Amino acid sequence: MSTTRYGVVAGIDGSSAGDQALEWAAAEAVRRRTGLTVVTAYEVTTTPSADGYGLGPAALRAEAQGVTDTALRRLAEKRHLRPGSVPESDDIDAEVVEGAPAGVLVERSAVADLVVVGRRGRHALDRLVLGSVSSAVSAMARGPVAVVPIDPVALQSACPADAVGPVWRVVAAVDFDDHLNRVLDLAFDEARHAGAPLAAVHALTRDLVAGPYAAAGGWVHQYQDEALASVHDEMRRWGEKYPGVQWSVELGHGSCVDVLVSRLSRHDLVVVGGRRHTPLTGRVLRSVADRLTRDVPCPVIVAHG
Repeated sequence: MSTTRYGVVAGIDGSSAGDQALEWAAAEAVRRRTGLTVVTAYEVTTTPSADGYGLGPAALRAEAQGVTDTALRRLAEKRHLRPGSVPESDDIDAEVVEGAPAGVLVERSAVADLVVVGRRGRHALDRLVLGSVSSAVSAMARGPVAVVPIDPVALQSACPADAVGPVWRVVAAVDFDDHLNRVLDLAFDEARHAGAPLAAVHALTRDLVAGPYAAAGGWVHQYQDEALASVHDEMRRWGEKYPGVQWSVELGHGSCVDVLVSRLSRHDLVVVGGRRHTPLTGRVLRSVADRLTRDVPCPVIVAHG
């Protein structure tokens, strides 16, 4: 594995999803005041083929290099049109790597501050079994991963206000497990970099709030009050470390994903905890992080350790 330390790493493939992920990654690198590395990975199949048919290693690498060159030109154009939205050229590196894209990016995640990938459209088989590069990276990464969905508004509009990149609010998905400190630390840090407010959202499951225990008089209200007080205590503690961040707490009823989806807009950024697992496990068990990265309209950062 490489011993180089990276800032923000953007995985691209020439698709619209990859282009928007790159745009968001560039803005994130500016916010963090760190470097941006553009990574294009290509995989040589084991099926014998000749370069003359355009399927050999040299042709595949040339195609990947073309994707990288196009991406760098796009960044240069955006730097000219919208100064400050893209790192300076000296702060941008590019790599063309032979290997499975998901594997290459998972490897980079161990030595990067953040890996950024685009989220593609889905069909039934993809949702159930196959997954995607973004699914695999967000599930198996060794560090934080941002999954950026396709933004149809940005695709159709040339207005700078509609562009992918700005973060108007950071939302932390708060659950009282062993990932809470990791989620809040990253969420507060993102809010500080973006100069944006932070909302901590905690979901009260219907099984507890509206289940058989609800008949126990004031028990439900006590449960809600204790949950609210616990979230406030955690936020105050982290607020002392990040005194410049304005924060608030919201409680919702239902599943974590449903509560968050009802509150999110395209310029939000969600931070959620994650445990490393295979993509198939995520598809079958439908973990919160997996569902969020596939269902919400805004970028999601999975806060792997």
